[in-house]
Amino acid sequence: MRNKIVADNSTQLSEWLKEQVVAFNQSQWPVQRQELGFSINNEDAQRIGGISGRWFGNWLLIDWLWVNPEDRGQGYASELLSKLESHAKELGANKAVLDTLEFQAPEFYRRHGYEEVFVLENYPLTGRRSYMCKEL
Repeated sequence: MRNKIVADNSTQLSEWLKEQVVAFNQSQWPVQRQELGFSINNEDAQRIGGISGRWFGNWLLIDWLWVNPEDRGQGYASELLSKLESHAKELGANKAVLDTLEFQAPEFYRRHGYEEVFVLENYPLTGRRSYMCKEL
């Protein structure tokens, strides 16, 4: 009997594939990996922003940074980024990497020492996706 390929656009498939690839990668690179994150809560204990990423050997991999629009302009994003970088350095990271879209925050990251190392033009159609790195 031959196996069949079937359409599967489910989140479950995506999650399963990620688990399989991560497990395989860990078997090849026995490097410690740790989820990292910080959030900002208002006086009502409601989350208004946060940052998350992963420490992976020499690298801080930054995944998400968000501050609610009404709470921007108060330095929260800079504080979050600095906290995450410092924590990753304490764990042994000496480099950081992230990606950002042209309408998101490339200038913010440049002001914090990140340099563009790769760009996808016309992403997904007419935009620009920048991959940026920084020595910590």
